[in-house]
Amino acid sequence: MNQQPSITKRRIGTPGFWILIAVGAVIAVCVLAILIDSAVYYNKVHAGIGVSGVDLGGQTKDEAVASVTSLVDEARNSPITLTAGNKTWELMPDDAGTSMDVEGAVKAAMAVTRENNFFSDIGTRWKLYFTKQDLPLAGTVASAKMDSFVARMAKELDILPVNAGLAIENGKIKVIEGLNGQVVDQAGLAEQLSALLVTLHSTTVEVPIVVKEPDVQAEDNQAAQQQAETMISDNVAVADGDKSWNVTPEEIASYMGFRSEMKNGVSTLVPFMDATKLQPLLDQIAPDVVKEPVDASFASDGTKAWVVAGKNGEQLDPEATAQAITAATLEPTDRTVKVVVKTKEPGLTTEEARAMGIKEVLSSYTTAFSCPKPRQINVKLATKYATDVLLAPGHEFNFDKQIGPRTASRGWQLAPGIVGPNQLEDVLGGGICQVSTTMFNAAGEAGLKITERRNHSLFISHYPKGRDATVTGGGKNLRFVNDTDHYIWIRGSSTGIKTTITIYGTDDGRKGHVSWSVGDFYNVIPQSTAKIAYPSLLTGKTTIIDKGQVGRSLKTTRVVTRNGTVIHKDVWTSVWPMYPTTIGVGTATTSTTAPPTTAPPTTAPPTTAPPTTAPPST
Repeated sequence: MNQQPSITKRRIGTPGFWILIAVGAVIAVCVLAILIDSAVYYNKVHAGIGVSGVDLGGQTKDEAVASVTSLVDEARNSPITLTAGNKTWELMPDDAGTSMDVEGAVKAAMAVTRENNFFSDIGTRWKLYFTKQDLPLAGTVASAKMDSFVARMAKELDILPVNAGLAIENGKIKVIEGLNGQVVDQAGLAEQLSALLVTLHSTTVEVPIVVKEPDVQAEDNQAAQQQAETMISDNVAVADGDKSWNVTPEEIASYMGFRSEMKNGVSTLVPFMDATKLQPLLDQIAPDVVKEPVDASFASDGTKAWVVAGKNGEQLDPEATAQAITAATLEPTDRTVKVVVKTKEPGLTTEEARAMGIKEVLSSYTTAFSCPKPRQINVKLATKYATDVLLAPGHEFNFDKQIGPRTASRGWQLAPGIVGPNQLEDVLGGGICQVSTTMFNAAGEAGLKITERRNHSLFISHYPKGRDATVTGGGKNLRFVNDTDHYIWIRGSSTGIKTTITIYGTDDGRKGHVSWSVGDFYNVIPQSTAKIAYPSLLTGKTTIIDKGQVGRSLKTTRVVTRNGTVIHKDVWTSVWPMYPTTIGVGTATTSTTAPPTTAPPTTAPPTTAPPTTAPPST
């Protein structure tokens, strides 16, 4: 019992015991250090870690992002200066679309002590206290912006090489030596600038200039020189049938050009006859070889229409003829060439005409009115100008524009026309309203969309009641639209007295479904009488100077249906003002000649209201 304490004392005093104690203490210190390090840099960048020279140790992610962003912002205002001789340019990072991956760099910094296993990360942490680690800041440059910047700069600096060539002087072929050029090494410069921009450092760069040799050297043109000399060695005859044109060596030399062509991967100079330079010769030839085409047209028998086929013509093919002349000049003998022609299509081909859909009569309308010869000429002329018209779907017919200005040089005659309130005078083109009235009724019967129609200011009894249409130059007009899905053909004929207008097209269901109704006169204003002194008539005598007209109005309605649906309903109001009867009262006391006591012949309308139904055309 007395020996137990001594045994315990001996064990504590042994060397092994104290070694264990020392090891345990070291482990405890290390664990403590690790715990302290982990606590200090929890969610922070470890000490000794930086990005592009910026120390981020001890900073949180957001703080590190702010630090690196500050560096990037500072660099964004620092240009790279480029020099070439006495010229300088500045390239800002934003000019090249430079973008730096700040978030990625900070993430990499945070991961340095966290991306491996526990023991490896502990070792990394320990090393960072003695050796710092600087991480790169990755970035990118917009290649398109960089290339554009370099190209603009190169445009100012490049001295392009001059290819060796041939020229013609005094009728002889002269060799022109090529010249080297000096150009910017655009690819190398773009690569160098892109690398510098992402380092965030401003600097000065000398623009790299390289020698550029010409694509074509003098020795490459020996074959072209021989060909060119053959070309100007003799005359060339250009022929077409029994016609011919002689081209001298001097003219060949003036028409010659040179161009580069790739042959077996090599740029080769080739002499040729330039069609542009040949134009004076081609202008001489073209009129003699042309055969004008014939447009397709239409014919009809009054009930249906059909296409009369067009014919192709011929015209000079300038490019092909120039090539043929080139081939002839390259021959040492037999230097004759035939003119090359190509097809000249008509303005309206047969296929185009058939596609227009002009097949049948949609409507036809006739008016007749006996009148003096000048008016007959005007009516025939207006019919000629206003018809034989192809109107495309959706297009508008404008009567005044279609017949054009009424001038003597165009054949118009003086004939009575309405020139103002109750005024008839001889005017150029008097009588054309018979044609516009006929046209209005033809378009109306065809069921087309009428966009403008005006009545005459004077009531004219020989026109259909409420269905007349007047036209004045630059004023009142007749207009209608082809609102079908096919072309219409407006055809007319006139003897000067009888005028017929027929409209052909494709029936879309509205033909035969057009109805008209004409109302009674309303707003009738009885005529008044106006008396004026008539010095050439004896006192007590009277004569009618102007019959005037009764004032009245009228409504005309047209309804167009297709497949039972109304597509047009038009109401046209015609208004005829009242014009008083003007009576001349004699004031003369003596007379050597007796004036007429009744009114002279007049073209004014009657003073009594016409019947309420439209009179037939006469």
